[in-house]
Amino acid sequence: DTIYILGGHSLENNIRPPNLYRLKIDLPLGSPAVSCTVLPGGISVSSALVTQTGDKEFVIVGGYQYDNQKRLVCNTVTLEDNNIKIIERETPDWTPDIKHCKIWFGSDMSNGSILLGIPGDNRQLISDANYFYILRCGGEKEDKEEAAQICSQTSTEDPGDSTPFEDSEEFCFSAEANRFDDDDIDTYNEDDEEDESETGYWITCSANCDIDIN
Repeated sequence: DTIYILGGHSLENNIRPPNLYRLKIDLPLGSPAVSCTVLPGGISVSSALVTQTGDKEFVIVGGYQYDNQKRLVCNTVTLEDNNIKIIERETPDWTPDIKHCKIWFGSDMSNGSILLGIPGDNRQLISDANYFYILRCGGEKEDKEEAAQICSQTSTEDPGDSTPFEDSEEFCFSAEANRFDDDDIDTYNEDDEEDESETGYWITCSANCDIDIN
């Protein structure tokens, strides 16, 4: 019944104020009641990632302090008795590639792990690759962070044709193993079509495809 909003990026003033808001939703008989409280102790950050390391403990990783300055420090967030506490924790031993790159991106992998990616143009050998790392944040049973490179992915596109990630652009991906049942198989629906000039074009998916691409 409680949502915390932390940090943010003001496009009008190009600043990242240390905001911390608490939205609380009460469900009495009748209409819901929503209250917003401004709390002290926020941090200046945007586009950060959050992973849960315990029942009431979370870790904030990544993000930006300024347009071209990454936020390399991490914070532990503890929620208890309707109170939130944010403290700075020991900085991970970032690799030189992560330290010197201008942009990074990633997603929470749950269980205290975060996937981090950096563009390959930070290395001189392969300029059209993305390098990925897993950051394991110590939780209740672990007390240290470890950043390990797990793989690299080479792109066949011209780097000049690719749009770099900006600090205000985020992405996340997740899927539950039992989310898709046999009854939920998607079927073609003509009403779902959009203007192909804006969204792309149709291609036949197999030799016996019976969809009219015209």
